[in-house]
Amino acid sequence: MGSSDARPPRAARHPAGRETDDVRHPLADDLFRLAHHHLLGRPLLHPRATTYGLASALLAELLYTGRITVHHGDVYVVSTEPPADGLTHTVLDQLAAERGAHPVGNWLAYLSVAVVDRVAGRLHRAGHLRRETSRFRMSRTVMWVPVEPTTAGWPSARLAMALRGARPLAPADQGLAALAWATGLDRQVLDGAPARARDNLRALLDHGWPPMAELARLTHAAIGRSVAAYRI
Repeated sequence: MGSSDARPPRAARHPAGRETDDVRHPLADDLFRLAHHHLLGRPLLHPRATTYGLASALLAELLYTGRITVHHGDVYVVSTEPPADGLTHTVLDQLAAERGAHPVGNWLAYLSVAVVDRVAGRLHRAGHLRRETSRFRMSRTVMWVPVEPTTAGWPSARLAMALRGARPLAPADQGLAALAWATGLDRQVLDGAPARARDNLRALLDHGWPPMAELARLTHAAIGRSVAAYRI
């Protein structure tokens, strides 16, 4: 995967302190909600933007809980303490199985495989999504439909209210806002918002928690490369 044997840096602590494993709004769950219609469940992004964004969100969950850090473009495992959540536990095991540090872009490509169903499965088990299957001729399409539209739409509303009013965002929501920008979902969240809302988002990227800001920028770049390659 293109590893580095450089000594891993110490975990970068968020100024607000480390999140617990019992995160109120799991970042990948909320990014999934942002990336799908709150009523119908249909995708709102290019498939590569969705899968790379969700892969990055799973890395961010491990970042906020102190299991990994991101430094100079690489992912470092700094703690192998198993998370309480099964999905992030599996991802941490995958990261730890590879020796040394590896570029963020490589991990995004690797984790993007089946990530939509993995995150949707977590939401389904929690009672937030239902699985619907439709058939057309010889093909079958699976759609994950929100059980409660208000809950599905809440992450977008939460970010929009904070960024429009320059209100403080919780640490995980700062990461969610950064990944909304990285995937292009900021255009949906801030549709019709005044210019100061985008200025607030830019300030978050420029002056936010460095590991999360770096992860968001690397995700944005990786999506651009992947989408370009997808179109060739």
